[in-house]
Amino acid sequence: MFSIARATIISALLLGGCSQTYTPQSHSNNVVPSCEMPQLEHPGLQLLADQTVPPGIILDSGQGGLCDAQNYQVVQELVIWRAWNSTYEGSKLGKWWALEKPAGPISLYRAEFNICPKYSPLDMLVRCTLKAGTKVVIGPGQSAQCSEYFTYPQSDTNQLYLANAEQATMNCTTFSGQFSWHEADMKEQ
Repeated sequence: MFSIARATIISALLLGGCSQTYTPQSHSNNVVPSCEMPQLEHPGLQLLADQTVPPGIILDSGQGGLCDAQNYQVVQELVIWRAWNSTYEGSKLGKWWALEKPAGPISLYRAEFNICPKYSPLDMLVRCTLKAGTKVVIGPGQSAQCSEYFTYPQSDTNQLYLANAEQATMNCTTFSGQFSWHEADMKEQ
């Protein structure tokens, strides 16, 4: 007769041989394999000789941030824009800015600047003047994995990284988001 210990070992071996280990398949997140710097010619910016980008700005695929970058110095006052989250006042003068006023659908702005919905509702906008002499980092957005199911791909839209907006900006004006509904251009299904 079998002992209980022997029966337990045999059962474990038999059941273990039948079990399957689930290994998730890697999914393509539509990340462009190369990151090209869009040409940036702006009268208020001068490319710096030192191109050592501080850590935490150029990030790996899926992490947001920038996929490549260059250092610039502001040579004349420059207007910059930032959409932010009204429920967190600290986000008003954050680190990531746009060189142009946001226009069009919010979803397009999110895609161009790789802003996951969980990061911010983008219900406020601030326009500031960047002081001459300020050093900034500019480059295209890295892909941002917003969830297991959704990733913004790399963007060719330049983003401006500003280490300390409170000291580097002046004449800021805040705008609140308002409902403005437009007929959607969608095809009938």
